[in-house]
Amino acid sequence: GYKKDNFDLEISVDETPTVTSPLAHLFIVLELQRKGVNFQNIALHFLGDWQKGIEYIGNVKEFAKEFSLHAAIAKEIGGYKLSLHTGSDKFSVYPIFSQETNGLCHIKTAGTSWLEEAKVIAMKDPAIYREIHRFALKNFEKDRASYNLTTDLSRIPDIDTIADDELVNLFKQNDSRQLIHITYGSILRAKNDEGKYIFKDRIYKILFEYEEDHYRELFNHIRRHLELLKLRRRE
Repeated sequence: GYKKDNFDLEISVDETPTVTSPLAHLFIVLELQRKGVNFQNIALHFLGDWQKGIEYIGNVKEFAKEFSLHAAIAKEIGGYKLSLHTGSDKFSVYPIFSQETNGLCHIKTAGTSWLEEAKVIAMKDPAIYREIHRFALKNFEKDRASYNLTTDLSRIPDIDTIADDELVNLFKQNDSRQLIHITYGSILRAKNDEGKYIFKDRIYKILFEYEEDHYRELFNHIRRHLELLKLRRRE
């Protein structure tokens, strides 16, 4: 288990109803310090709309202007990093985030590795992907309850009208990306009447069979994140 002080503490206010103003940022940090809270990261609710699995939604110039104030506060006070939650695929703001913080930042990213895996399934076994897609459509409304989304299922093309070699293009469209992203839990946990997994074992089998393709897609996806954050791989 963890020993006392043997961990990093991140303070998260990114899911508040309102955007964290620079003044609120300053107040929160000064109060934490006054109370003797030893924290290493703080996740603020930054300007714009931060949704799962897709690009930043908002005015990038306005974000840059306001974020520069947050970065200046963090530099002046010191001792902690600014953290970006729901940080996957926010490519347009990564250079700003990295430059303004001089690389002293934390990007929380996880779920879109699943989308890269689903993309490989669409490329290598279209029939199984079609099953997954239809299952996701049935479960989306239930699974979306805990997320802030503007997904419109009516904008997703009818999968029965899409050729096998064009299924991969669904992963370039925000609504279909969020459809598959949000329903991952239901997809992987789904079982039939005999108690056997409907998709999970078949998904693993495909990813093992096409391991090089899987790793290539994942590598390219993560590399794009790192390059825009100006981070380099150690040789």
